[in-house]
Amino acid sequence: MADGTAPARVFGVGVVGLGEIGQFHLRGYERSAGARVAAVTDLDGELLARTAAQTGATAHDSIAALLADPQVEVVSLCLPHHLHLPVALEAIAAGKHLLVEKPLAITVEECDQIVAAAADAGVTVGVQHNQLFHGPHVRAQQLVDSGAIGRPVALRLRLGIGGKLGGWRADPKAVGGGILFDAGVHRFYMARRLFGEVAEVRAIVDQGLATGEDQAVVSLRFENGALGVIDAGYHCPPGAFDDAIEVTGDRGMLYLSGCEAEFEGFRTGPALRRYADGAWHEERVPQGDWADSVAASIDAFVRALTAGAAPPVTAQEGRRIVELIHQAYASAGARA
Repeated sequence: MADGTAPARVFGVGVVGLGEIGQFHLRGYERSAGARVAAVTDLDGELLARTAAQTGATAHDSIAALLADPQVEVVSLCLPHHLHLPVALEAIAAGKHLLVEKPLAITVEECDQIVAAAADAGVTVGVQHNQLFHGPHVRAQQLVDSGAIGRPVALRLRLGIGGKLGGWRADPKAVGGGILFDAGVHRFYMARRLFGEVAEVRAIVDQGLATGEDQAVVSLRFENGALGVIDAGYHCPPGAFDDAIEVTGDRGMLYLSGCEAEFEGFRTGPALRRYADGAWHEERVPQGDWADSVAASIDAFVRALTAGAAPPVTAQEGRRIVELIHQAYASAGARA
């Protein structure tokens, strides 16, 4: 493990879905001493064969076959959002622990089904909210929680992407909505992590759920009295990926240039800057990039399984994020 000690046990992992995020899950498990990739499955036979050869995992031609594999104790679910519920329920029924790539599901009701099934089966379900593990984000949380910036007052989370994401991510039925239900999920959970529970959500969107919003402005009122804004849209110039975060307190400010911005080559300055004593200072923190945050999140999940502890992001937390997004949609009249 990262501290040099041997894990108490090593979990066999089955990865369902070997597209881009599935590949990063594989790399995360390879870096976690408490896990080994035991099996993989995907509809793309060539991709399946190539991934199995690269990892030494057993290639299964169906999800059912992977779930029946006794070497698989943990399932990593890396499929389009609308498939999360049925596959999650199958994995839980098979007695597998489960890590679901964000979001947990596409409705609150679906999330409730997963939470209830996991409780009945006695298995652990975690959600992949990887940006919580990005070094600058961790440091920002520490600064806010310690009172270093004083009373939290305002939070701005940007999400400016240079064009709509392709493939299934352009299909609102597969995504569950538009930009807020895709990359926007990261903005909601980062807002809660930095400023705490959200008391009120309101939003303006450019179009309804049937089409999937391409632009949205979400206002947040936190229980601590602070206000926040999520400003999200696909209308930036090609190549842009702006997911910067700005934090304002009554005694200091923070600017984070963005986790995926770093990964996509769209960095707008130092990873974390802090305004204190009348000037801006660069905070030097172990940084890494988006891929490293995925690996750190996976390792934290594996460590929790090893310790018999709750996962770092529980299914209930994943449900809360889905609930907040649907509250935003409802306030905008975007259900139609």
